Amino acid sequence: MSPNPFSNNIPFRQGNPVHLLNYMCLDEGVAILLDEKALRILKEIHEPIAVITVVGSYRRGKSYFANALLGRHDGFKLGSSVNGCTKGIDIWDTPFYHKGKRVVIIDCEGIDDPNQELPWANKLFILCLAISSTLIYNINGIVGRDDIEKLFLMTKIVSLIQPPNDHQFLPNLVVLLRDFQLDSPPDFVKYFLNIISKTNEDAANELTKFFKKFNVYAIPHPGIRQDAMRNMNEIETDKLDPIFVEKVEESVTKIFEDLHPKYLNASTMSGVTFAEFLERCVAQINDPANTVLSIPSAYESTINYAAQKAYESSLELYNDMMDQMNFKGFPISWDEFKDVHNIAFEEALKNFIQQIIGNADQIQSFRKTFHDKITGLKDQFYMKNSTAMSKYHEEWAHKLWKEHVAPGLEMENLFDTDKFEEAIALFEQIYGTIVMPGQEAIQVLNEFKTNQYEDAIKLLNTYDVLREERANEMLARQAAEKKYYELLQEEEQLKTEINNFKIENEKIQNQLEEKVNSMEECLRNQEQQNGQVIDQLKNDNERMLNEQRAQTQRSIDQQTIEYERMLDQVKEENQSRINNLQDQLNHNNQRKSDFWETFAGIAGSIAGSLIAGLVIGLL
Repeated sequence: MSPNPFSNNIPFRQGNPVHLLNYMCLDEGVAILLDEKALRILKEIHEPIAVITVVGSYRRGKSYFANALLGRHDGFKLGSSVNGCTKGIDIWDTPFYHKGKRVVIIDCEGIDDPNQELPWANKLFILCLAISSTLIYNINGIVGRDDIEKLFLMTKIVSLIQPPNDHQFLPNLVVLLRDFQLDSPPDFVKYFLNIISKTNEDAANELTKFFKKFNVYAIPHPGIRQDAMRNMNEIETDKLDPIFVEKVEESVTKIFEDLHPKYLNASTMSGVTFAEFLERCVAQINDPANTVLSIPSAYESTINYAAQKAYESSLELYNDMMDQMNFKGFPISWDEFKDVHNIAFEEALKNFIQQIIGNADQIQSFRKTFHDKITGLKDQFYMKNSTAMSKYHEEWAHKLWKEHVAPGLEMENLFDTDKFEEAIALFEQIYGTIVMPGQEAIQVLNEFKTNQYEDAIKLLNTYDVLREERANEMLARQAAEKKYYELLQEEEQLKTEINNFKIENEKIQNQLEEKVNSMEECLRNQEQQNGQVIDQLKNDNERMLNEQRAQTQRSIDQQTIEYERMLDQVKEENQSRINNLQDQLNHNNQRKSDFWETFAGIAGSIAGSLIAGLVIGLL
């Protein structure tokens, strides 16, 4: 399949995806497995490394944007079904240069795949947070409750990572709003945090707390039919909505502008140290006894690993360069020895400095150890040259003595006094022209003066060639020269002892400083831990107090509701009784009214009868 570039504004990157890690289920849980081929690719990177990881939903174009970072539509495999395509983590097998660093693009398995084990999802996300320079979180443009819960979960997962005390280890966070169809706000970060705050204010606060560099980019819909989106790796750029292409280009450009190398303390990681750091992190995550991922522990192991590798390669380089003296053949002059050592040391030190990482105190300690190791190697080469130089001068001294002095000590050719002194002077003169300056040449000559000179003088004195006074004078002179040489040797020995004492004293001072620094670091850590404990206690107390307040308020609210219910019931009962009494009263009033009406009728009838009787009586 021919390459499918995204646009001219994003450089097209050659290469192919390769699996970095996968996982397997064990009896004790889920274990992460690293791929050796991918590790070899990382270990071949000697420049500072920067890592961009794309995570997010398994159905929202996560892998497609990872390809866009590579300036292409194809590359990482795209999924067109409801199931996620990327399993584990894939990396691009051709890390590319960008502003002095090598960039590694990582495509991570979707973190909300329904087929995913929750422990695996958490471990995967923790690892991505730890190893990334920039973490791109890909979500839907319409931020829903599920997205906010995942973002909040992200900050909670961060709490499972024990960070270093002196360095911001978390990556830049980039939130990518995919298929964004709304009007663009003036500030997407404020817009995004405002949306989150309305649903979960803690999530918004935690995001800004944990991630010092935080950006939000919105990308509209590609503007193609649903069936065409199933083959996004094959579609050509001119078939896409120009606004979509423009926003992708802007996002990619800004992400690369803000991209920084992956740091280990204050030092940038190379591919070698990054691979080691990755392996250390995976080992910790796979250890069921670990409840947190300790970045300081992983950092420390990686720092020491880098230092060990730097020692090995740099000392080997020094040895190789110094071995050129072996090719020439020992001995060589001490001036040439010094020149070769200086050149070899500078190259080895340069190589060493490029590889070591850590804080200022660690680097200083590593450099001191490196100097000590180089000094040990230098001393070995020094002894080789010194031994060869002594042998060289001894051979020449014996040869010159045999040629210019020894013949005059034979019975048939005995020197007279003047001839003997002339022969000795000639011997020393020629010896002085062929010697290599240094202690070895002086030592060989003085040994001859101590041994061969004395024997020659005694021999000539025995045969009366030299008068006793003259012989004693010459012997005394040789004794004085011998004493002078011994004094010179003692002086050199004292200088060496003083120098060794200075070195040892410096070592002791450095050890004391390291112990003091270590104690101060322990105190700082203890103070920080105490502060964390106090903060935790305060938080726990405040949380418990809030919970107690909430519980009390709930109890009061419940009692109030119950009281109001009872009051309403009493009111209803009283009202019912009042209504009954009112009904009784009305009934009684009605009875009274009926009675008076009846009584009035009866009374009227009686009155009528009485009046009628009276009238009749009158008549």
